[in-house]
Amino acid sequence: MKNSSDLQEIKPIRNGPLLSSGNLGWDQISLSKWQGVAPQEAYEPALSKHLIVIHTTPGPVKVFERGDGFNEEGTARPGDINLFSEGEMSYCRWENDLSFLRLELDPVFVKKVAEHSGFMTSGGNIELNHKLRINDPKLFHLSQWSLDELQSDGAGGKLYIDSLANLLTVHLLQNYTSTSKKQASVPSKMTEQQVSRAIEYMHANLDREISLEELAAVTNMSHSYLSRLFKHATGLSPHQYLINIRIDKAKSLIQSRNFTMAEISATLGFTDQSHMNRHFKRITGLSPRAFLLSR
Repeated sequence: MKNSSDLQEIKPIRNGPLLSSGNLGWDQISLSKWQGVAPQEAYEPALSKHLIVIHTTPGPVKVFERGDGFNEEGTARPGDINLFSEGEMSYCRWENDLSFLRLELDPVFVKKVAEHSGFMTSGGNIELNHKLRINDPKLFHLSQWSLDELQSDGAGGKLYIDSLANLLTVHLLQNYTSTSKKQASVPSKMTEQQVSRAIEYMHANLDREISLEELAAVTNMSHSYLSRLFKHATGLSPHQYLINIRIDKAKSLIQSRNFTMAEISATLGFTDQSHMNRHFKRITGLSPRAFLLSR
């Protein structure tokens, strides 16, 4: 293994990622997909963000990894996940082509979620427990939903990816921090998968009204518990969230210039065009037609 002086000469990963969220305007979370990266070594002296690496190489790959307080040789397999906290040193060397997802979370955002969710008091610091090659189905699924959004060029809109960032952060706070303290009012086990199921159901049924009773049945939760968990995870009530993703979708359809305003309002489940116009202006500050002219 290299010593610290040798590490100073190591460059970042050669070539760029296959896909990156850099041009999508994501504020809280960034994601890149790396495919078949040739054997090499990569070094970062101090990570600027919390980092999650998800191995996606079809077969096992021998890796040599080093960071603050560890120095390990092992085998990375599909689905293995590495966690690094902001500020950590990170070094990795691999012997065969390597594919992976690199998911980063803004430390300021993570701290805000921790404070708002009762995991810490104002002024504290959040550090993730360092983990190498762990198996976490929930974390893996959240990364795949984020990847789906990246591959669709952000089709779900800003609200959707921000909600995924919230769910991801709460999961990390619950399972991979040792100093956080939860308030008694916070559920002992946040059901991220059920909230995510409700969000997916909304996206699949934008063309009609969705009742709270319907969402409760889909997620197998009571109305009150669903409302509380949903607001805790996303910052919005289920109804508010549904309206917001409809408006995000309306913006995309308006920009395409392929549909009339009446067609868009009907497609997205609004009662009529004036119903869509009212919510559109409330959320964006512009009427749909003014938004179209501003593009």
